Amino acid sequence: MGFLNLLTSTETNQWGGWKNPECAVWAGVLNHADLDALKQRVFETPWREPNMVQLLVMDQEESFFRIWMIRGNELRQFAPLQPNEEDEGFFEDAGFYLNG
Repeated sequence: MGFLNLLTSTETNQWGGWKNPECAVWAGVLNHADLDALKQRVFETPWREPNMVQLLVMDQEESFFRIWMIRGNELRQFAPLQPNEEDEGFFEDAGFYLNG
C-alpha cells in the first residue's frame, strides 16, 4: 500500500531553484510491497520508450538503491550485486546502521 507522485511537475517544483529535470520522475514509498510483483508490473507496462525506464528499488533492510532497466525483452538489475549489506566490512563503521 502506497502512492506514487510525480516529482517533476512544473507546477510543484520539488527540486528547489528554478530548474527541473528534463524527464518525468515518479517516486513513492510502498509499505509491505511485493517487490517481485512491482518489478513485473513495471516490465509489463506498455512504455512508449522502454529503454528509457529506470526503476530504483530499496527494500526494508537494504542500504542503497538497486537500479533495474528494461533491456532486450527483460528487466535487468544494473546496480552492483556485491558488496552488499550482508558482506563483512560493507559498513565502514560497525556501529552505524542507517535504519538502526
